[in-house]
Amino acid sequence: MAGETRRRGTRAAFVPGWEFGTLPEAEVLRRGADLFDNHMYWEAHEVWEEVWRRRAGDDDRDFLKGIIQGAAGMWHATQGNYKGAVSVIGRAVDYLAPYRPAREGIDVSALADALQRAVAECERAIRTGESPHLPEIRLGLRDKTDGGADGGEELR
Repeated sequence: MAGETRRRGTRAAFVPGWEFGTLPEAEVLRRGADLFDNHMYWEAHEVWEEVWRRRAGDDDRDFLKGIIQGAAGMWHATQGNYKGAVSVIGRAVDYLAPYRPAREGIDVSALADALQRAVAECERAIRTGESPHLPEIRLGLRDKTDGGADGGEELR
């Protein structure tokens, strides 16, 4: 799998390569999206937590919880913890629901739909014992302008 950084069942000792608070939030979101797009889900989760911490008290923290939990859930799915993936990804989809269709350059509708397909595949894997066919999910923030996919809201 692209971006595989560790043995199955272990988390990478990940250091993002910058000091907390030194990059603009938009760049931190983009870097997390790049990691996510390369199937480095745990690392994306860790990177996005920086923005989540910065936005303490902001109304949009549930959006961040949604993408963070989506990444964590996909990590569980790739590690064979299908029951954990179903639980965490299910919460992610719930957190993302109010932010459809898009937020901060992320096509939230497409992300949530893909995460729901991942849940269905993990549930199938639990029932059958077969490996899930996880959807390819690309956020593509690096490919977008700062106007994003949501009608021009600038990335923070």
